[in-house]
Amino acid sequence: MGDFGNPFATGADDAGHTAEEIDAILNDLQGTDVSDFDIPAIATLPTLESILNEDDTDGGGSFFDSSAFNNSAASYTSGVEDASIASFDVVSGASAIRKCAESLKVNDSLIKLAKLRKVSAETIKQKSPSKFGNPTVVLIGSRLAIGTSTGYVHVFDLTQKLVCRCSPPAAEIGPVSAIDANRDERRLLVGFAKGLLALYDLQTGKHLQTMEDVHSFECSILSIKFTDNPNMAIFTDNGGSVYALEFKSTLGRKSASSTCIFSGSKGEAFAAEPLLVSEKFPLHRFSETFIVAVVSLNKLIIAELKPVLRSVFSFPLEASPTKPPLLEWHIVTIQTGDNSKSVEPVLAVATGRQIVFVQVSAVVGEAAPKCSFIQRTTLEFDIMNIKWMNNYLLSVIDIAERLHVVDIRSQSVIDSVDISFVGLTYQSSFYKGLATTRSVSQAMALAGDSSCSQSIGMYQGQIVLLGNNGVFVASLRMWFERVERLVSKEKELEAIKFVLDIYSGQAKGVLGLTRDAQERRGILRRQVRSLIQTAIDRCLKSVPVHGKIDILKEHFEAVIPVCMEACTATGDYEFLFGSLYDRFSLDVMARSVYLQCLEPMILNDDLDDLSPGVFKDFIELYESRDQFVSIEACVVRLKVSSFDIHQVVGVCRQYDLFDGLAYVFTTAFADARTPLEEYLLRLRREMRGKPNLPDEIVALGNKLIVYLSCCLNGLTYPSGLPNDTHASAIALDVFQSLLARHSRSPDDAEPVFVHLRTLLDFNTRETLNVFAMAFNQPYFNDAKGLEFQQQLVDRLQQVVVHGEDFEPTHVSAVFTFIARLMTKPDAKIVINRMLIEQTLEVLCVADSRSRHDERETAVMELYHSGVLKHIGDKLVMKLAETAKFFRLCEILYEKHNMYDKLLNCYLDDSLRKGYIFGFLQRVLISPLYEEADRQLVRDAFIVRFADLLALDRAKTAQLTVSSLWNDVPRLLKVISSDIMGQYLFVKALFDFVLRTPSTATGSEGTAFPMEYHDIFIELMCQVRPDTVYDHIRSNDGFDADRALEVCRKYGLVKPMAYLLEKRGDADQALDILMEEFNRMVCHYLVSQRDEASTEEYEKTLHATTDTARLVMDFCQRVGMKMDQPSREKMWLRVLEFMLSAIKSTDATCGDSRKSDLRILCVDLLKCMTGHVDLLVFLKLILEDPAYRHGKFGELRDLLLGIVDAYSYETILLSSTRNLLYRDIHNQIDRKKKSASKAISVSNDTCKICDMSLRIASYSDDKEKTHLAVFRCGHAFHTVCLKNLQSTPSKSEKEPPRAFRCPECKHP
Repeated sequence: MGDFGNPFATGADDAGHTAEEIDAILNDLQGTDVSDFDIPAIATLPTLESILNEDDTDGGGSFFDSSAFNNSAASYTSGVEDASIASFDVVSGASAIRKCAESLKVNDSLIKLAKLRKVSAETIKQKSPSKFGNPTVVLIGSRLAIGTSTGYVHVFDLTQKLVCRCSPPAAEIGPVSAIDANRDERRLLVGFAKGLLALYDLQTGKHLQTMEDVHSFECSILSIKFTDNPNMAIFTDNGGSVYALEFKSTLGRKSASSTCIFSGSKGEAFAAEPLLVSEKFPLHRFSETFIVAVVSLNKLIIAELKPVLRSVFSFPLEASPTKPPLLEWHIVTIQTGDNSKSVEPVLAVATGRQIVFVQVSAVVGEAAPKCSFIQRTTLEFDIMNIKWMNNYLLSVIDIAERLHVVDIRSQSVIDSVDISFVGLTYQSSFYKGLATTRSVSQAMALAGDSSCSQSIGMYQGQIVLLGNNGVFVASLRMWFERVERLVSKEKELEAIKFVLDIYSGQAKGVLGLTRDAQERRGILRRQVRSLIQTAIDRCLKSVPVHGKIDILKEHFEAVIPVCMEACTATGDYEFLFGSLYDRFSLDVMARSVYLQCLEPMILNDDLDDLSPGVFKDFIELYESRDQFVSIEACVVRLKVSSFDIHQVVGVCRQYDLFDGLAYVFTTAFADARTPLEEYLLRLRREMRGKPNLPDEIVALGNKLIVYLSCCLNGLTYPSGLPNDTHASAIALDVFQSLLARHSRSPDDAEPVFVHLRTLLDFNTRETLNVFAMAFNQPYFNDAKGLEFQQQLVDRLQQVVVHGEDFEPTHVSAVFTFIARLMTKPDAKIVINRMLIEQTLEVLCVADSRSRHDERETAVMELYHSGVLKHIGDKLVMKLAETAKFFRLCEILYEKHNMYDKLLNCYLDDSLRKGYIFGFLQRVLISPLYEEADRQLVRDAFIVRFADLLALDRAKTAQLTVSSLWNDVPRLLKVISSDIMGQYLFVKALFDFVLRTPSTATGSEGTAFPMEYHDIFIELMCQVRPDTVYDHIRSNDGFDADRALEVCRKYGLVKPMAYLLEKRGDADQALDILMEEFNRMVCHYLVSQRDEASTEEYEKTLHATTDTARLVMDFCQRVGMKMDQPSREKMWLRVLEFMLSAIKSTDATCGDSRKSDLRILCVDLLKCMTGHVDLLVFLKLILEDPAYRHGKFGELRDLLLGIVDAYSYETILLSSTRNLLYRDIHNQIDRKKKSASKAISVSNDTCKICDMSLRIASYSDDKEKTHLAVFRCGHAFHTVCLKNLQSTPSKSEKEPPRAFRCPECKHP
């Protein structure tokens, strides 16, 4: 058995079928036609039951006597209908729906409810006496059987007459809890709440047999179902077990035996449903195996009872006791892939809100049937009961006691009705075991709260509901009943829509129609016509006589469109343009609305043929309203036979409706030439002297081009559909008209080839595209067609060359078109070369006022098309250079390998300068070019170097490094007058090489040559002197002597000092710095005077401070490499200079500017700390006259800093010493503890001499009495260890080495 996906837990609907098979199954759920199968003839005469079964497919007639539902008029008076034969008592529907009521409000429900008055009266009448009790269960078939709470069973026939009454077989056996009849409905098997089973004659009510031994009295019978075998039944009890009951007759003695097929001890079964197929299909395979479905809360099982009991399918479920699972079988017709049909049973399994459909199929050659899930439907309510109404409709009752009709194909609820007034009878007491002494499980008790399966029955598509308020029948109305119901409520338009839905196949739950499609459409068409006539009568009778005109218009607009759409939907055009129009023509407003409704129907292609009289009225109406666009749109969509040609042509010409005029002429007269010539002349007149055309003229010109394209390509205008009748004749006639020299009635001012010239003037390119597409047609490629092509080429050349208003783009388009014609296979086009040369000269005239780009594009297209082959590239190149057609020059230069000129071509073209670097990289680097070509480009590169540099310096440098690295001096000479340009270029080279050193020169060592580097530094000294110092500090690869000379030449002190320092000449570097410092101080002293401006003073102070810090940094950097006396001498020199500067400051400046150099001196003293003895420079400062008479505050910061530094260094030294002592102490302590710890020896012999270690205690060899034990546990003789690790050359003064374990090298 296959593994099926869980449809209850997941969204999978199918685990055993493909999508195509599922679609086939669902599409064939429309009905089971017994006539499609070879069913044997019945020997006996047909019974009433067989007659009722004939219309099973469409839910055929009433379940009870047919006369009960014949009076359809009476059924409209109440939602609940009376099924009594005697009378139809009208039940009032004024009050709201209440429980236990016998009526519903009038509605348009698909569901029809009827009360069985006689049955209900008989049942309710027996309520008062305690002998019969209340109804508990119901059985529906050819007889209606109702069980009671006192053990009686009432049996009624189809006329609701009480046939018999079955008495209980014994006293105190409890209520009737389940009943069922066998296949021929001759025997009635009754189950009681106390577990007893009894058999009765259904025709007479006679008690036949009491079965006391087949079931325990401790469990109530919950359900009884006969199988296809009339002597076998399936029943369940509230213990959760399922039994197979079999009747036997031996020597005239009847007996019964039961077999438990599902034990409640392994899981309680809540429903068991046998499959019944033999009644309609006695030859079906499953009629012999007796399949039964059993379901519990957690499992679904399908088993075969014959020939042996076996499970053929099981699947886990997830159901709740409050919503127990339900089962229901049905037989459907399945259409297979080879278009054959088979009858297959489908099991509906309902749990909670889901219904899963399981198909059981008989597989040829296999003993076990195949079970597979085919669909899952999820509803919006909790299910309490399900019944099949027919092959595609299910009736579902929810826990709120509402009856729903569910369409299986669309998985939607199509109608619902409240049945709470029925007061359904529940079998809760049977599930809870109130009549027995045995307790039931909690799950079984909970399931009984919503169990009403024995109170609901289905027969022939009708549902019988057993309630405390009577017995009711729910069935589906026939389609004509629903229509009559709507008509009776004056809802003809809704009735029309309903019938149209049936006609289109969109309606659901339609019953009572024939299967023949043609006959069904005829019935519905006649019904629609009848409804329309009724709606028209009501509409014309209820015309409002007062109020505004809009009210009258709305009155007709509510009816007329629906009627007209109904006629078009059913194809009843005779009635639409006949009786319907005649009826509405009686009223002016109705006629107007009718004609307005034609427009959308025509535009939507619902109508393509009208009555000429109707369309004539339509044109007159729209003409009076100036709706000419609508007239034209409708004309081109209708057949010519629909209108008066004379009227339509007159209207089109009067109001310039070109589409309509062209459609009429081409369709009715096969004349496409007349409307084209007529409107081309009009377009010519409108274009004359107007540079900017109005929108309507542009639209007309576009229409003419489209019209021309349709005519030349054999299409119908404006639809674009192929014209199979006059395609070639129309095309050649129109083409000949375009080639004509003059129009039919020319005037003196008309130019030659007026029609062709008009189209070219309006849109040259699109006109030529139309010709190009047309020339692919076969009638333009025979002898006559090729002659037409040559004539067109000749006329195009004459029009273009001699035309004064043609732009260059138009000229190029024409000659490109001609060239393409010439390049076609087997082309025989001949052109006038002199005309081409004249055209080329005109296009290449160097006139700045003309359209340069358009002329260039035109010449390029001429060149690419091959028209200029006879002229030669040399002349074309000369003309292009004169006209400055750089793109054409590029093509010619590339073709003839003139790459040097190609470079100039790019640079001279302002729009294409950016492409020059891609071209240069391609030529200079690619191996596809010869060295001679590359040299030409290099020479041109050098000549135009300044332009390239101005265009993009970085890309120029990149190309220089990759291809002209050795030509850098030549390049610099080209821009020798631009020092800044030289610097920026060399800097770009340097930056590029610095980023990608491997691509520079390929030489070893530095990537940037020293020669170029020296040039770079010299240019930098001239242009960016402030960057020289940072450059020489961060880069190498230059000549230091040369750089020093250049820096000295341009007076760059800082780079000079750095270079001297780098060379090791610190004294000279210091001299240069001190000289610069002295110069800065002199400037400072000049600006320090009171008469100097603040701005000048701050500038010189900033420069002096920078120089002083430069000197201090130099001294700190160089002093680290000197001895103490030299270092102190250097620092004292700087200090003495600073003190002398301060002394000079005191003599020349005011009080506000005295402290600046003193602050600088304090910074100097801080820098000297750590390099010079403090006593030395403190003594020097204190003895200096500048500080001798000053205040202590001037030295306060300096002295406090020195004291703080001393204190910090003292504390740091003390802390470091203490940490060192502590670490040493901890290490010694750990070693002491480790040395005093005992060691376990792991070996008994010395691994060196292989002698026992124990010999050391009594050996005479004193050397052997000492042992060396390592911490790893290995022990050796000390003498052996010494001999092993002794060294012959060991010096006596050399300290002994620490021993290591020879085994593990552990110390």
